[in-house]
Amino acid sequence: MLGAREPAIEVVVAPDAIERLAAHADAERWRTALVVMDPNTQEAAGARVVRELRAAGIKAEELVFAERSGLTASDHAVARVRPRLGEGVHVIAVGSGVITDIVRYAAHLEDRDFVSVPTAASMDGYASSVAALQLDGVKVTYPARAPTAVFADPRVAAAAPSELTRSGIGDLLGKATARVDWLVAHLLYGEPFCKRASERVLAPLSFAASKAAALMAAEPDAIRGLLIGLVESGIAMAIAGSSRPASGCEHHASHFWDLLAAHGRRPHAPHGLQVGYATRFAMGLQRFAFAGGITELRRPVTTEEPLGPDARQWLGEPTAEVVAAVREKQRFIAAVPDSWPDTAEGWEASRVELAAALDLFGVVEQALSLAAIPAEPGFLGVDEPMLCATFRYASRLRARYTVIDFLEGQGALDAALAAMLE
Repeated sequence: MLGAREPAIEVVVAPDAIERLAAHADAERWRTALVVMDPNTQEAAGARVVRELRAAGIKAEELVFAERSGLTASDHAVARVRPRLGEGVHVIAVGSGVITDIVRYAAHLEDRDFVSVPTAASMDGYASSVAALQLDGVKVTYPARAPTAVFADPRVAAAAPSELTRSGIGDLLGKATARVDWLVAHLLYGEPFCKRASERVLAPLSFAASKAAALMAAEPDAIRGLLIGLVESGIAMAIAGSSRPASGCEHHASHFWDLLAAHGRRPHAPHGLQVGYATRFAMGLQRFAFAGGITELRRPVTTEEPLGPDARQWLGEPTAEVVAAVREKQRFIAAVPDSWPDTAEGWEASRVELAAALDLFGVVEQALSLAAIPAEPGFLGVDEPMLCATFRYASRLRARYTVIDFLEGQGALDAALAAMLE
């Protein structure tokens, strides 16, 4: 529910975080803990978690997925965890995005609390209350539950591959365009907007933008700040009751690329790197849309065949979730409110409100460059035709209104894509 109470999550980001996790478990009188990890995260922190729990007199069981790479948050993976969550079992997710989403959703289905032990500063879902599962190659977000606590050792995150830190930077910098998309939906359609949740994301975004060089150097204080910022972003989503404060068209692009990778059309890549790369181009679209490219606002026109042959060449046969998302969005776009700002004065007032959010783009671009996330086609196996298809059809994967839908409704997407690629 929008504007919900802030979740009561204990957050410890410190060198002794894992020892404090064991003390927490002892104080809460845990008897049995299930530690879920993969071989990489077992080596990074999981074995230490198990050792500290056992030293505290707690029966620590292990569930180690076999995959060192390529593990997905799928129904199959969730089904492996659920039978282990018996009465009195406390579950700990040791890992980053995939492990956390698997455990989060399994815990949700079994009505169990869980604790998160991040092993990389790579994504912002540690404290989130939604889980992104991959079904038939399509990322689908489901309500789940936030952890009761997050225990993160920044030394573990600093020792993670630099690609994972770059991913965390990219994920936080993507909040710049997500913030604009949310505000646009609020100004044009009256979608509820939670200022508290938005501001909760703004601070981590600003930190990532200002500390990119220190983060790339794996400076411990900077990594600690990045971890805290990623957790804060997840809390903002829990406050809003959805991922809206942290996810817009840049995340839709990442989901689209995940789908193409599942179909063998490009290599898989870390989520945050994809988000950061998509943010480069989303900023171009938003500048065109809200800083001069659309001089007169008209009533939006819905797309006649949003899942026509051209879209299917990229999306494949749409799943039931995609069909439902498209229908919901078409209804949303068609329900133009009486407050639609189609006068010159109304449109200018909306653009003035958006100006401060757009002003952040300059420092975000500089930080993306420092994180070696470029602004040209070809990165992560995404060439120019795929890039154009991304910002035409990625919007079909989610019901959420973004700048892509705005530009389509104004008949200006082609012009915006051309400007984006200049």
